[in-house]
Amino acid sequence: MSVPYWRLSNFYFFYFATLGSFLPYWNLFLKQQSFNAAQIGELSALMMATKVISPNVWGAIADRTGKRLQIIRFAAFFTTFLFAGFFFKSGFLWFAVMTVGYSFFWNASLPQFEAATLFHLQSEPHRYSRIRDCESILLQQVIITT
Repeated sequence: MSVPYWRLSNFYFFYFATLGSFLPYWNLFLKQQSFNAAQIGELSALMMATKVISPNVWGAIADRTGKRLQIIRFAAFFTTFLFAGFFFKSGFLWFAVMTVGYSFFWNASLPQFEAATLFHLQSEPHRYSRIRDCESILLQQVIITT
């Protein structure tokens, strides 16, 4: 079985490029939206809470259905759709709902993609680090510049 190296590697690159360009500015964006420190902390906590819940929910669904790639596509679509919601309304409750929705789908995609990558690498697990090289280089640049 041929490993789709570039497709897998590009997913990691763009996933972490998005993360690296989003997270450093998220709190500043919230401050610009006139949220106070406590509200910004609560919105950030909601995002982290979904990081605990979401992979378990989506993992159970993927294990039952066996449709990891469809779940990744579904999650990517709703991540984008819900993220756009931040630009249509304001207010703490709206942002809280959008944050939970957006991050619930965002945090679903990476664990499912890890499982898909490992599925492709069944006979060649040593190639995992090569696939993740682009992401590692990107993360080093983000750490250096922040």
